[in-house]
Amino acid sequence: MTAYNNFATLYDRLISDVDYADLCRNLLNFCKQHGHTPKQVLDAACGTGSLTLQLAKSGLDVVAVDISEQMLNAAREKLSGYDVLLLCQDLCELDLYGTVDTAFCTLDGLNHITDKRKLKAALKKISLFTEPGGLFIFDVNTEYKHNKVLADNTFVIEDDQVYLVWQNELYEKNKVNINLDFFVRQGEDYKRFCENFDERAYSHKELSEMLSNAGFDLLSVYDFGDFEKPRKNSQKLIYVAKKK
Repeated sequence: MTAYNNFATLYDRLISDVDYADLCRNLLNFCKQHGHTPKQVLDAACGTGSLTLQLAKSGLDVVAVDISEQMLNAAREKLSGYDVLLLCQDLCELDLYGTVDTAFCTLDGLNHITDKRKLKAALKKISLFTEPGGLFIFDVNTEYKHNKVLADNTFVIEDDQVYLVWQNELYEKNKVNINLDFFVRQGEDYKRFCENFDERAYSHKELSEMLSNAGFDLLSVYDFGDFEKPRKNSQKLIYVAKKK
C-alpha cells in the first residue's frame, strides 16, 4: 500500500463528486436496517477524513485510521474542533485502544490491499477490535470494474486548476496498476505531481470466505449505486457483515 505522499493534497479534488453527508446517512441507514445502533465506530482507511467528519457530526465516537501521515494531516485540519482519535496505522497491523461496535471502510479502501494474506490479516484485526454483534460495513470495486472498466484504459479529468491523466494497466486478472499524473496550476505555470499504486478486486467467494474466517457473518450485499441486488456489471458493492 502506498503512502500517497503527493496524493493527499489532491485527493479531495479527485473525488469531489462524492457526497459524504449522503454516504454517512446511507451507512447509518444500513445499520438501522439491521437493527444496529452505532456508538463507537472505526473509520478504516479514512483518507483525508471527509467521512470521518460526517460521522463525528452525527454524534458518534470515532476512531479513524490511515496508513498515510499526509492524509491524516489533511484530516486533522478538517476535523478541528471534533474529538476524533486519528491513528497512522496499516490495517494489517491495526491496534486500537479499545473495541468499537461498528467498523466502516469505504471508497474501495480494501482494494488497495493487493496481497490476499494481508487482506486476511486486516480483516482479522478489524474483527478483533469489533465487539460481538457489531457491524462491519465496507465497499469494494468489483472484478467487472477492474477487468472491464479500469482495465488498460486512460482517463483525462480537468478543471480550471488541475489537469489529470489517469492511466491504468491490467497486469494480472483483477489487478490494476494505476498511474496518476497531476498538473496543478500555480500562477502562469503548472506543477507536476505523480502517484502510482495497485488495486486488486476480490471475488464474492473470496470475500465471503475471508469474512467468515475472520469471525464475521455476512448479512447482505448491495450494488453501491442503487442498493439493489448485485448485478454482473456492478462496479462497486457494499458488504454488511456482523461480528460473530
